[in-house]
Amino acid sequence: MVISAVIERLRDHLYQSAIRPNLWEYLPNHLAEAAGGGAWALQLVRPGAPRRVEIHGFNFDPTLLRQYPERFAQNNLWLNEVLQAPILQLVDNAGMVDQSCFLESLYYSEFLHPQGDLRHSLGMGLSRSFAGQLVVSCNFAPYQTSDVGPAAGEILSQLGPDLQRAVQLTRQAERAAMATGIRLAAGMDRQQACYVLDARSRPVAINPRGREIVARDAVLGLKAERLRFDDESANAALDEALAGTMRAVFPIGHDGPHRLLARLTPVTEPGLIAPIEAFLHGEKAVATLQLVGSGSPEAVEDDLHLLFELTPAETFVLRRLCEGLSMAEIAELRGASTNTVRNQLRSLFDKTGTSRQAELVALVARLGA
Repeated sequence: MVISAVIERLRDHLYQSAIRPNLWEYLPNHLAEAAGGGAWALQLVRPGAPRRVEIHGFNFDPTLLRQYPERFAQNNLWLNEVLQAPILQLVDNAGMVDQSCFLESLYYSEFLHPQGDLRHSLGMGLSRSFAGQLVVSCNFAPYQTSDVGPAAGEILSQLGPDLQRAVQLTRQAERAAMATGIRLAAGMDRQQACYVLDARSRPVAINPRGREIVARDAVLGLKAERLRFDDESANAALDEALAGTMRAVFPIGHDGPHRLLARLTPVTEPGLIAPIEAFLHGEKAVATLQLVGSGSPEAVEDDLHLLFELTPAETFVLRRLCEGLSMAEIAELRGASTNTVRNQLRSLFDKTGTSRQAELVALVARLGA
């Protein structure tokens, strides 16, 4: 029997993880310690076929665990039973999986057996979202059936509701933190419109200037809870960036004195384990979208400063590069060394996401500078 003090310590850890999601990394370790052993894992099983999973485990061979999502998860017959069972129902593989098929499977012969014959497994589904089903599991060897097996079953039976609640609180805390600007204070208090978006372009937070634009529903508005421009090319650029690097700069609408420019930048997140990251993806803020006006050369220079957070010196270098000057000529104009200009050029590459001068100048030309 697992003593109540151990269960309470696990509960404390769970609810700390809800506030600090990076602590989910240590949950399998704590579960193994409480049960006296076993190979524990959290995995997110994505919907559809073929089966795709994100996994984070403890007491598994690291090399084999890295192969699990692509190679072995497809043959995990026990996982089929977990996915079909009600959420929070403890599922044991005893009597649920055809043993002859199981022992002949690639999952057993090349994944479980080499790690100490981890043929026994139990676990439960914790929560479902559009991203998939989050599952906690324990695998153990035949010699552990009298101690680790019963302890693992007791731990999951007692902690199942707490695990589920901690997952829900993690999701709520993630959104609440973004909505109150705790992690995104920089950028939300500026004069330009700013939107904090999840991976599906749904706003998590909007600053006052951004709300004014949405309320007018002229340049952009909310459609099916998603932020959508009236310019389809801008929507395509936004969706492509959200599905990829989370970083982009693109114009909105036609050329003219009142054209807007959009800048998408990723939100810096603490490192999360793969299954929790994937489970929260689409329900947490992933990027900020800022809109600024475009027009006269002076306004464009201001736009470049706002879009890329350039220093005056970097703005000067960028302008002169666009005029065709060499770095030596720019250095002479500025009264600075060529090395100083080179360093500012490296900073420009970093801030704009470019890697060559031609690419940098082309980006600025696209923005109307």
